[in-house]
Amino acid sequence: MGALLIGGAGGADAATPGPGLNDGGAQRNRCNTSSVIGGVQLTASDTTTETNCVNSAESGVREQSNRCRTHSVIGPVTVALAPGSTTTNRTNCVNYSKSGGVTKQSNDCKTTSVLGPITIGPGEVTNETNCVNLAGTDDGDNNSGDGANNG
Repeated sequence: MGALLIGGAGGADAATPGPGLNDGGAQRNRCNTSSVIGGVQLTASDTTTETNCVNSAESGVREQSNRCRTHSVIGPVTVALAPGSTTTNRTNCVNYSKSGGVTKQSNDCKTTSVLGPITIGPGEVTNETNCVNLAGTDDGDNNSGDGANNG
């Protein structure tokens, strides 16, 4: 069976520090998805719907934050037609600082529905939200760090 991937993304990347980044630059994402009815999926094979909010920095960023909202009045609605098919609805919020000099990393992710999620049929449906903060171990002055801390 084939797999279908549907996605959206928001991201901020700072590969090298620019003016002012060593003095407290910030990376922020706001990812909002709202619908009255939705998402509605009709699946006969493996399907993944994914939203990614990612902040990535080599060094020089002091703050990284993600605010992700997925809201529907009714839904998500999945009609999984094929036995053994897998449908995954996923939101990923990631803050990554290689240097470790970041002083604040935060994720505020919410998935809400008034009525839902609704699944019809024999297939398997997974709804998940993943939030990750990852930073190296040095002080952020462009020295490389060898470890990582989850926060």
